[in-house]
Amino acid sequence: MRPSSPTMLAQAKNVLTHSSRPPCAVSLLSSTKAIGTRPHLAASTLIHRNAWSPSLTSRALVSNLSRRYTTTSLTVSNEKTNVNQAPALAAVAQEDSMVENAAQKEKQEKRISEIKDAKLIFNQAFKNVQDIHGRDNMRFPKEIIWLMGAPGSGKGTHTPAILHARGITNPSISMSSLLSTPECKELINKGLMISDGKVVENLLHALLDCEPEVGVLVDGFPRSEVQVECLKLLHERMHELRREHKQTPFKDYFPRPTFRICVLYVDEEISVNRQVMRGKLIKEHNAQVQRSGKGEIKEERVTDNDELLIRARYQIFKDHYSCLLKLSKIFPFHLINAVGNIDSVMRIILKEFEYQSSLELEHDTYEAISHIPLATKIGIHARQDLIRRLEHYCEAEPELFSKAVGFIDQEVSPMVARHAISGQALVRSDNPILSDPKIVEVVISILSERGYAVTMDERVHETPKRVDPKTWEIILERTHVYALNVRFPQHHIQPLEQKF
Repeated sequence: MRPSSPTMLAQAKNVLTHSSRPPCAVSLLSSTKAIGTRPHLAASTLIHRNAWSPSLTSRALVSNLSRRYTTTSLTVSNEKTNVNQAPALAAVAQEDSMVENAAQKEKQEKRISEIKDAKLIFNQAFKNVQDIHGRDNMRFPKEIIWLMGAPGSGKGTHTPAILHARGITNPSISMSSLLSTPECKELINKGLMISDGKVVENLLHALLDCEPEVGVLVDGFPRSEVQVECLKLLHERMHELRREHKQTPFKDYFPRPTFRICVLYVDEEISVNRQVMRGKLIKEHNAQVQRSGKGEIKEERVTDNDELLIRARYQIFKDHYSCLLKLSKIFPFHLINAVGNIDSVMRIILKEFEYQSSLELEHDTYEAISHIPLATKIGIHARQDLIRRLEHYCEAEPELFSKAVGFIDQEVSPMVARHAISGQALVRSDNPILSDPKIVEVVISILSERGYAVTMDERVHETPKRVDPKTWEIILERTHVYALNVRFPQHHIQPLEQKF
């Protein structure tokens, strides 16, 4: 057996130290100086394979190292390649492929297990809460906004803007506040997660304490694969409760649920800098309070003073972000870039949370009114339609078009000129040509093309003229009066200042 060279062992240590392999692999390699190596394989080539599987035991790792780094028959010079390397490399590649396939299978099995676990966790938590409140009192808010974000992304800062945009008056639910017991705080300060069952049960209690008509915002949920599944199960359970109570006197307490997912994102360095700065400002504030005796002491977060913990929290966010993306296929998903200043981020939030009838109205209600054009879109093609109408009347009905132009010249333009400064003129006319809807359309179209905003109203005035001597019926004379309200840009006149 050929002993391993110091150079090769140093290369292996260096690669492992800078890789994402577990620490046990590094310590194990450093203790294998007596183990031989395959001289025909470079250390870097061997290390970058999936040899270091977390599921391997220490004995398996030793066996794996011995198998990879020992040989009794192959020798090669430093500059030449032995032709017998091909079978050895193929064997190593096949073995690595088997390890990778096994890891993928294990990951899939874990995923299936987590989904099953989520159902058990949610069903037990829901049952515990239902036993306390009763089935008919499981009345959750109609709209729930699930707010997530990277540490330091400004969730607390921007929560009021989101509440204002959606008209939510219920106080927001902060998961960190719900889980503020001493034992939970100790786990949070260490960057660890609290059991999903406890989290879900506390959340359900908090949701039931809200007014169900106005919605609520939940800050900090979901944070894991299981919690994502529990969120979907909650949505299904709310629909189930709605179906159960649809024909009961309690149906108004179980409206169609609306879930929105909102994620505030900042990159890792900005997240770290913001939290460190926050911790520094809180320390300075508390020191000032202690010196002056004025003001209130603010809570100092352990995670704001330790960069390692800060980066650990950000890593947890990154690890679970893929779970949140799965919700984008089911619920409205708002990914908001929170890197900018407070005002710019707030404008993005307000834009994202504008009213959307298709999300908030019942399906049947929306289908009944969706054919009516939106006010924001009705004017998109109005200019083209206006030009087409004017061209049509000018070419196809020139006499009618001429009458409309004459009416504007004689009755509208003089009144507009008289009220040029005010920006509005009311034109009343009993001209019988306005009884023709086509002429009215042409008049309004011409004035619109010239930049005026016009509305028209028709009124009928009845004037007594005589009495029928046989029936004593009062004979009325009807007169049609048309009122055109013409609006245009107002002109402001700067008053002259008298100087003494």
